[in-house]
Amino acid sequence: MDNTVNTSNTEIKKPAPVQSQKSEREKELEEEIFEIDRLNILDCSKLEFYRDDAGFISLKYDGKEYFNVRLTRLLPFYAKTTYISVAYDDEDREFKEIGVIKDMSQMSAEQYKLVNDYLEYKYYMPEITKVHSIKDNSRGFIFVDIDTTAGRKTICIRDWYSNFRMLTDKYLYAADVDGNKYFCSDIAKLDKKSLAVLEIYI
Repeated sequence: MDNTVNTSNTEIKKPAPVQSQKSEREKELEEEIFEIDRLNILDCSKLEFYRDDAGFISLKYDGKEYFNVRLTRLLPFYAKTTYISVAYDDEDREFKEIGVIKDMSQMSAEQYKLVNDYLEYKYYMPEITKVHSIKDNSRGFIFVDIDTTAGRKTICIRDWYSNFRMLTDKYLYAADVDGNKYFCSDIAKLDKKSLAVLEIYI
């Protein structure tokens, strides 16, 4: 299948699907959360997302139109482009799910880009590339001095048992007191000093 779509004389190339090895825990988690036969899987060929005049994403699907839709990764730490919930607020402002995109790679290149840009903005998390130090103030807070893809930062973390932890044997997740989130996809790729600093906390 051709992964190139020509829009306004500009070629948009959809990234080729990334094949990733899921850990046993990831597989178990997916099985626990989803009963596949109960999900309303959307037909990607019928999806027509667009930005309205106010900049919000709306959707035309199967003869219906939905305004200001919300896109949510159901497995945000494990799957960026699979199991994407599509929902909206109805006339009574009640949250309604339209369905689930099982795999974004089945979308057209133009639709893929629009949805992916939305999700990347919504779930933006700088990646941790180095850990300089971790200081504990003995009041339930730690101060972590890190290098990230967004620059060097010192982040304050409350309840670090929950907000500074390993989600898999490789993936480190951190959330600071301001709600900002950070990650390291594979701590084994960090330098030895960073690993030594992390050792007592993970």
